[in-house]
Amino acid sequence: MAQIEKLFNIQDYLAIGLRRKWYIIIPLVISILVSFGVYKNLPKVYKATTLILVQPQRIPESYVRSTLTDPVSERLNTISQEILSRTRLERVINEFNLYADLLNKFHMEEIIESMRKKIEVRVQRQNAFTITFEGGEPKTVMMVTNKLASLFIEENLKFRESRAEGTSDFIGKELQMMEENLKKKENEVRYYKERNMGQLPQQLEANLRILDRLQQQLKTTSENLRASEDRFVVIQNHSEQLRERQQSQRELYSTLQSPQRGITSSMDRIPEDPLMTQLNNLKTDLANARSKYTENHPDVIDLKRKIANIEPKVMEMLKKKVEISRQQEETIVESNLATPAPILDSATDRLMNQYREQFNETRLEAKRLREEMKILKEQIALYQRRVEDTPRREQEMQQITRDYDLLKTNYQSLLDKKIQAQMAQNLERKEQGETFKILDPARFPEKPFKPDRNKILLMGAMIGLAMGLGLAWFRESMDQSFHTVSDVESYLEIPVIATIPNLKEEEKKAA
Repeated sequence: MAQIEKLFNIQDYLAIGLRRKWYIIIPLVISILVSFGVYKNLPKVYKATTLILVQPQRIPESYVRSTLTDPVSERLNTISQEILSRTRLERVINEFNLYADLLNKFHMEEIIESMRKKIEVRVQRQNAFTITFEGGEPKTVMMVTNKLASLFIEENLKFRESRAEGTSDFIGKELQMMEENLKKKENEVRYYKERNMGQLPQQLEANLRILDRLQQQLKTTSENLRASEDRFVVIQNHSEQLRERQQSQRELYSTLQSPQRGITSSMDRIPEDPLMTQLNNLKTDLANARSKYTENHPDVIDLKRKIANIEPKVMEMLKKKVEISRQQEETIVESNLATPAPILDSATDRLMNQYREQFNETRLEAKRLREEMKILKEQIALYQRRVEDTPRREQEMQQITRDYDLLKTNYQSLLDKKIQAQMAQNLERKEQGETFKILDPARFPEKPFKPDRNKILLMGAMIGLAMGLGLAWFRESMDQSFHTVSDVESYLEIPVIATIPNLKEEEKKAA
């Protein structure tokens, strides 16, 4: 047998196939016929498909921005979950009377799950997708597919409008809360400014200017007070001098009436000269200056110099007056009886009244200036405290305004988003946003989608051919006859001298 196997080649297999052709043809034909019968008896499944185009919003996004930013695939997944829910599919089943033969055999959940498997949603491009449905009735399949497409369109509009309304409502509530917080912070800032009015950082320059002006006013008022006090001393000295002059006139009159007493009195009281008055005024000014300044102050030094210049002149003047007064006394004694009584000078009285009025005015003015200086010092202390407290208030103000500015920025941002959300909501309500449009509606399926006739017949032919080849090989293996000269020589191991041809076959070959 090993020698026989070695002799097999392609011609041998072809010869076997020709010899056993009926063993191959009959199973092949039978298998094809059975496959055709199976195809005929299998339930036909039809498929309908609709193409839906995703149209972008009609208004440019640079003007109105939509609240939906997720891609179409994610949105389709969400909408598909809603459309393929039990409630929606049960309505479709009842509307088109689907699976009427299965309602009594299976539960509704099983039927709905089976229907879900027959619905396919596939994204074709970035702006298009298809909906496919499989079923046994061509017309029903077409109607259900179009129904599903309309449900997708309606659900997309509801989904977009609901999302826009939800976004607008959420931003509105957040905006309301932000507005309340902003009002609280504004009240806090206002109360803080009212409580610390005058110490705020933006008032520092004004406070410094006011403080400088108050210090200038204090300096001017102090100088005016010093001048008023000087005038007060001068008027007081002049008043005393005038009073002494009046007293001298009275004593002189009394002396004229009694010569001995007049001489003694006139010798004791010599009326002062203006130079003497000037010296007394300078000494008074020096005393006042020493109470305010040091010995090295220019005013003190100047007053000392003036006093040193006037004192020698006053001494000379006093000596001369003493001699003159002696001569006058002798003259008065001689003419005492012949001189009538002098009349007091009315001009001196008027001058005395003027000095008295000036004295009172100067005293009142000094009192007013002291009160004004007290008020100015209090105001200067107040503004100095404000200036000193400004850095601390500035730090506190920065802390408050930082939170306020942050809230204000967030509020403005939310307000802008609220306006955009309202515009997006109006966009969706007026169906000006992104929409689904049926580009190719589902058509009546003319031939079934399942089963595939060509595929079934091909599988049947392959099975029949395999069975025929197997049967032919089995029949050839059971055949012990010789078909060729090489088979005889291999089996007998002797050469063949002559062969008798098969006339029948030769005749066929000749024909």
